[in-house]
Amino acid sequence: MIQDINSFIEGFYRENYQKLYTYAFSILKQHMDAEAAVQEAFIAVCETPMELIRSENPMGWMKKTVRYRALRLLDERKRTAALLVSVEALASVVNHTTQDNFDTELALLCQSTVSKDEFDFFLRLANGATTFREESERLQIKLPACYKRFERIRDKLQRAVGRYYKF
Repeated sequence: MIQDINSFIEGFYRENYQKLYTYAFSILKQHMDAEAAVQEAFIAVCETPMELIRSENPMGWMKKTVRYRALRLLDERKRTAALLVSVEALASVVNHTTQDNFDTELALLCQSTVSKDEFDFFLRLANGATTFREESERLQIKLPACYKRFERIRDKLQRAVGRYYKF
């Protein structure tokens, strides 16, 4: 039974990956994000395979799952973009290119909110110096865990920066 389920999922993956990737790319317009959305959708399938197997339209079910994951990634981009101005200021402090009082205070605030490793991890991703996949491999964690780690750090920083800016 489990062998049959695994064979079905593997066959479905091989047969439909490119179509689902193209669909995700049409939403996200970025290769790595499209790949991540499809991979996350297949992780969801592996967690609840019977939903896909029992579906009258497995491809439709997968497209809905990929769409949900893709829209979640877009939402993450928007939330991350809200911090980019602050991240640019922080990056300039970290790189020692500018050090006015405002940037220094903001950097100190963020560095006191999260650990140095977390802060460096966040900056690498937010500045585009690395990708989620590269970070997940570097840290030897699964890709969804890497997203969650980024979200937790972002949320901590967002709250701290929000209190700093008083918004």
